[in-house]
Amino acid sequence: MMAEKQNRPTPDVAVITRQAMLEPVFHWLLLLTLPLVLMLTASNSVAAQQAEDLDGTIQYLITYVRESGVTFERNFGNHDSVEAASHIERKYQHFKDEIDTPEKFIELSATASLVTGKKYRVITEQGNEIPAGEWLNAELDRYRRQQAQQ
Repeated sequence: MMAEKQNRPTPDVAVITRQAMLEPVFHWLLLLTLPLVLMLTASNSVAAQQAEDLDGTIQYLITYVRESGVTFERNFGNHDSVEAASHIERKYQHFKDEIDTPEKFIELSATASLVTGKKYRVITEQGNEIPAGEWLNAELDRYRRQQAQQ
C-alpha cells in the first residue's frame, strides 16, 4: 500500500503536468488565429477607408456644384448652383445604398430627372451648355489627378 502512494503523483504535480501539456496547444492556437484576426481587421480597415474616400469624393463633388456659380437646367427650369447642389444631395441620400462609386453617384444623382428622364444641363457663366453628367465627370477626373499627386 505504501508503494502505491509513492507511484501516484501528488495533486500539484498533476496540475503542473496538465498545464505543461496545454501550454503548447494554446500557443499553436494563438499562432493559428492571430493571422485570421489580423486579416479581418485589415479588411475592415480597407473597407472603412474606401467608404470614407467614396463619401469624401461625393461631398467634394456636391460642394463643387454648390460653389460653381453655374446654372442647372433641370425639368425645363433653370436653377442656381446652390439649388442644384441641394437637389443632387437629396437624390444622393435617396440612392445612397445603390452608390458604390463616384461615377454611380453622378449617374444616379446628377445626370437626369427621374420623373421626365430629361438630361440635366449645366449653363456656364459664358453661356456654354454642357450635359451635367459630362461636366461633373470631368471635375471628378481633375479631382482624382489632384489627389494622386498628393
